[in-house]
Amino acid sequence: MRNLVAYEASAMSESLVFTRYTQFMNLIIDTADDVKLLRERGIIVNHLKSDEKVAELFNGMSKSIGLTDASDLDETIEKLNKYYNGNWEVRGYKLMKKYVFASWKMLTLVATILLLLLMGLQAFCSVYNCPRSINNQH
Repeated sequence: MRNLVAYEASAMSESLVFTRYTQFMNLIIDTADDVKLLRERGIIVNHLKSDEKVAELFNGMSKSIGLTDASDLDETIEKLNKYYNGNWEVRGYKLMKKYVFASWKMLTLVATILLLLLMGLQAFCSVYNCPRSINNQH
């Protein structure tokens, strides 16, 4: 793959599509789990011994190539990102992540305080018989 990237760069082509594809794959593949997911979905085919080798291959490619200009591929990536980010499940997950998961400590504190207040009210009412005092409003 490195030889193909080098050949494409040396051929002085205006659009370095293979190089840009390699960069794109490097961005989405970080671990062997990423490779496994892509392989199981039929996006990539792995003829190497392990998924770890594929992850190492793509992660090692970033050292030998710089950013390139491939406007057709960039446009396709932009459309893909727009479609992905427009999905209601993805938007819902992002909202949950932003507002719920990010503030779980505060929500836990509020729930704890509310629980303690309710327990205090229950203890007060068990001692002073609250239902009788609530009904005697005249």
